[in-house]
Amino acid sequence: MAEIDQDKIFYTKKQVVEVEVKKNTGRILDIGGGGEAIIGQIYGDNVVAIDINEDELLEAPENDALQIIMDARDMGFTQNQFEMVTSFFTLMYLEKNDIGQVFKEVKRVLKPNRSFIVWDLDIPPKKEHKELLYAARLAVKFNNETIDTGYGVKWQDNNQNVDTFINLAKDYNFSVLEKRQGDEYFYLELRNNK
Repeated sequence: MAEIDQDKIFYTKKQVVEVEVKKNTGRILDIGGGGEAIIGQIYGDNVVAIDINEDELLEAPENDALQIIMDARDMGFTQNQFEMVTSFFTLMYLEKNDIGQVFKEVKRVLKPNRSFIVWDLDIPPKKEHKELLYAARLAVKFNNETIDTGYGVKWQDNNQNVDTFINLAKDYNFSVLEKRQGDEYFYLELRNNK
């Protein structure tokens, strides 16, 4: 793959993302669990990490999560399989119509009254000039560890913010348990109301 001209990338200022480690989580489905595999690194063998891209799973650092190549829009799990579902900076890579399908599938595989946790970027409308990618550099903190990473997406008509996901949550009968807003990202904990 060709190197991208740095002048064509819009970088946010570096974001510090502190991941609160929850206790007694039970079985966790991590959507987009390849790459840095943050959720797999935190929760180990409690995690089933799915990613549509095999290369992302192969690049993940060593951890005890079960890795499966799978499309989150059409998951091969039976109903009510997971105690928690996470999406760590993943949904921004999907078309807007596809994100609703992911919510529908999460609703199906997540046990009632359990949490769907989303971390994602605020992506403003594209500026009129030459940037091709919208990217954020992150310092992800958990368990006295910091991982420096980044996420970027082709900057098109894909603007989104926390309200985008709150509205989707309502459409699929999730309630908002917690909402946190960073400078350029957000965190949502949603409850699956069956």
